[in-house]
Amino acid sequence: APEGYRLEVRPEQILVRAPTQAGLFYGVQTLRQLLPPAIFSPHAVRDVVWRIPCVTIEDGPRFGWRGLMLDTGHDYQRFDFILRFIDLMALHKFNVFHWHITDLGTFPLEIRGYPKLQDPAALGKRVRGDPPRGVKPGRYTHDQVRAVVRYAAERHITVVPEIDMPGHSAPVLTVYPELDCPVPHKTWEWDRWEYCIGNEETFRFLQEVLSQVIELFPSRFIHIGGDECPKDHWKKCPLCQERMRAEGLKDENELQSYFVRRIEAFLNGRGRRLIGWDEILEGGLAPNAAVMSWRPKANGAVLAARAGHDVVVASCSHLYFDYPESQTPLETVYGFEPVPAELGAAEASHILGAQAQLWSDNHPTEPEIDRLVYPRACAVAEGVWTPAASRAYADFQQRLSIHAGRMARLGIFW
Repeated sequence: APEGYRLEVRPEQILVRAPTQAGLFYGVQTLRQLLPPAIFSPHAVRDVVWRIPCVTIEDGPRFGWRGLMLDTGHDYQRFDFILRFIDLMALHKFNVFHWHITDLGTFPLEIRGYPKLQDPAALGKRVRGDPPRGVKPGRYTHDQVRAVVRYAAERHITVVPEIDMPGHSAPVLTVYPELDCPVPHKTWEWDRWEYCIGNEETFRFLQEVLSQVIELFPSRFIHIGGDECPKDHWKKCPLCQERMRAEGLKDENELQSYFVRRIEAFLNGRGRRLIGWDEILEGGLAPNAAVMSWRPKANGAVLAARAGHDVVVASCSHLYFDYPESQTPLETVYGFEPVPAELGAAEASHILGAQAQLWSDNHPTEPEIDRLVYPRACAVAEGVWTPAASRAYADFQQRLSIHAGRMARLGIFW
């Protein structure tokens, strides 16, 4: 496998062989874990016997997409915290950082030509939590984004950006109301605002946003969200209804598919592929789109794979880490199988892999994010790397107790 490696530890030497730089990198991560946990200390340590067991390990990942998602669209996350998040991903051999940049809370990405996106009015007004916490202000400059992409690439991690559309768009529509449907809104319903699909200015704006995103992110995939778009305003909007008549669209689901197809054509024309949450299946899937399936009951992974589309499994039943561990315990996460049992071998080849999500709509602090993500991310890392037949939860628990010592030295405790 391209990311596979062979590690040999002998009394006289240590050898790591791999067909790619990524494979060598993963071999070194395994080598680090063979050392005493003190190797992960940020400070010099004393009185440690530095021994490595003599072993021969041949290893390689089961899936090519092994991801974690961090949400900066509900709440801003510090630049340095993002880099630390990537460091921990690299230790666990994750290779995709899904950066959920925008959502109904904030649009923190610098978009040149649209300065109002950083206006305080564009911060989400709906707060949750006990006590309630507001959305933190902040933005990511182009230079910072390039630094994140470069930092991740040095650790063999691809950054896949997500710009949420057509729903979850209140931060934009608050400061650029000309992109909104010309219908009355309830001001508190921030999760029910979507771009006006009947307005060509919407497409000009989004194409400019995506053009800048493409310049910043070299990833093959660009994520456009596509989830939880209520479509209420489209039903009342004269511009959207006229668009439906002109395009022969029977309902608002087909209107969303029309939108997704136009955005996909734009991305394909620039050498990129569109990926979106499984709602993009509704009304007909765009020709080359990949699906990130988060709703188990919607059966999106099965429907998309059977239609010949690539799939990343992100099931909320097992892989949503904003849910407390009491709701999604470690053993449940470890036992998750990304490939649906209903798929045959040819269909299963469209399952690119899986990823876990950390949503920030409850505005977790950085220590809270650490506790939500780990150790459950350790279970996901093993699940997307190791075939199911080679995994056992009891064995994982034993190794995790040792791994806890490594993570404690990195400031992660459980």
